[in-house]
Amino acid sequence: MTTLSDPTLAAVVELIYGDQAKFYSLEGLLLSVDLKRPEYTVEMWVNSDSYWGRLVTPVYGARMAALAGNADADQALLNLVEVTTQKFLRGESPERGQLPPWLTTLRAALLLDGYQLRLEKISGTAAEDTVRCRLRPTSRLPVALAEQLALIETELELRSQQTPLEQLQQATRAWSRRDYTACEEYLSASLDHLTAYAAGTQELDSAKNVRHLIDTARLSVREGTRLLRDLRLLTSPNPYPHRTRADATRFRIQLTAIRAATLLAQIEF
Repeated sequence: MTTLSDPTLAAVVELIYGDQAKFYSLEGLLLSVDLKRPEYTVEMWVNSDSYWGRLVTPVYGARMAALAGNADADQALLNLVEVTTQKFLRGESPERGQLPPWLTTLRAALLLDGYQLRLEKISGTAAEDTVRCRLRPTSRLPVALAEQLALIETELELRSQQTPLEQLQQATRAWSRRDYTACEEYLSASLDHLTAYAAGTQELDSAKNVRHLIDTARLSVREGTRLLRDLRLLTSPNPYPHRTRADATRFRIQLTAIRAATLLAQIEF
């Protein structure tokens, strides 16, 4: 699973920490981007009562949750980047020659994560001009996700699992040509075949195969529940209404990658 990388999030939290006066309340900022959740509270070697601790702990906790497949955590981190960028660019011109140096660093980090940062000026009085920031997925998958998919494809080839391999390859090709519906259908088919392979059956009955993996102690009940839920989300109409169509499909690619890796780890070669 991939989400915003450490360099990207480090650039954002350091920006916030370096100019704390930009936000009236740190807690207000965290609440506005949905990072103020108990499940994002993790143990870190920082003073949890300090400004830095109160900022970096939920961000790091959300990143860990996103890496495990939590769509809300992933979206909260995207929200943090957008809201922070907008706040720091308030009153600035979105013209490239007039933008601050920190934005160049952030944009470069986001491109490696597969996102393009777009700016749009919202007209108002000279003192009230603001900039709207939006993150949009690029036509290429993030570097880390592309490498993860390449490893999965290589393992499927070594295991002679041609059907899920071809379906996964078709999914990435469909993504490249922006055929998101086809991409999701190939992802679902690939993961269905992988689940059947892991369960040792020839049937494409997801619920039955997942139940078998739980009964044979290869997946915990919690892991099996998440796998079955994600299998169903791959083709459900609109499970991520807060995302753009392209970003929702890319998140489904990420989910497929992490569930495929989990399944392959349960199969003796």
